[in-house]
Amino acid sequence: MRKHPLIALIAFAFLAVSIFIGAASASSFNSIPARAVTHLKKGETGSSAAPTWNIRWLTTAARKRATAAAQAAALIASEKNSPAWQGRAADQAAIHDVARPTGVPLPSLWHAAILRAAAAHAAAVANANAQAALQAQQQQAALQAQQQQAALAAQAAQAARAAQAAQAARAAQAALAARAAQAAQQRAKAAKATEAAQFSQSTNPAQAPVAHVTTPSVLGGAWLSLRMCESGDNYSEDTGNGYYGAYQFALATWWGLGYSGLPNEAPPAVQDQAAEQLQARSGWRQWPACSAELGL
Repeated sequence: MRKHPLIALIAFAFLAVSIFIGAASASSFNSIPARAVTHLKKGETGSSAAPTWNIRWLTTAARKRATAAAQAAALIASEKNSPAWQGRAADQAAIHDVARPTGVPLPSLWHAAILRAAAAHAAAVANANAQAALQAQQQQAALQAQQQQAALAAQAAQAARAAQAAQAARAAQAALAARAAQAAQQRAKAAKATEAAQFSQSTNPAQAPVAHVTTPSVLGGAWLSLRMCESGDNYSEDTGNGYYGAYQFALATWWGLGYSGLPNEAPPAVQDQAAEQLQARSGWRQWPACSAELGL
């Protein structure tokens, strides 16, 4: 490795100053050239005593130069330990190495390439970590959303099942109440019919049954509308609700008109005749719901 020229120059100056200081301290003032003492005070040039203050000045100046040289040498030494200086020194050594293959990069370039590769690797690792953290957060958010949707779906299904159960319970209660009301109504109608029959037999024990008309007599117009409303124009209608025939006669009413048996078993003409007798005696109010609906 070649020596740095600045180091050689500083070493040479330090050596010269040291030699000069040693010569000045070893010899007397008379050994100093005449041009070196031209600045002495007046009247002291012929004195045989050496002016010690000039020697002190020279010594102080030499010490300052030595101190500056030492500081420069220390600076150079500290720089030689720095990475940049070491890199330059390694490059100089590689340049002057005759055994180094051609085309091989200098050590400083290797170091820079290694630093760049390390920085690129660190950046890639940081980017990968950030991507992994982002994906983990997204997966966690998606999982939480799925769990919330599943919980909402379960709540909705439970509410639907509860509503269906409540509706079924209400329907069952309504059906039970309807059957109970129908049974009570049938019992009441049967009781009324029995009372009416007993009353009729007690008041007219020898009354002969009314002769029935055997020829069919089909009534149209308002009567047809009334039959459609009451029984769907079915003369044999018997739903078990206590009303019979096309005009839905009650047994008490039917027997009160002088007819026997069941109304739905009588011919259509007989049922029409009984309906006309009932309407002539009591009006359309004998069929309150259908007469109100039809405006009769």
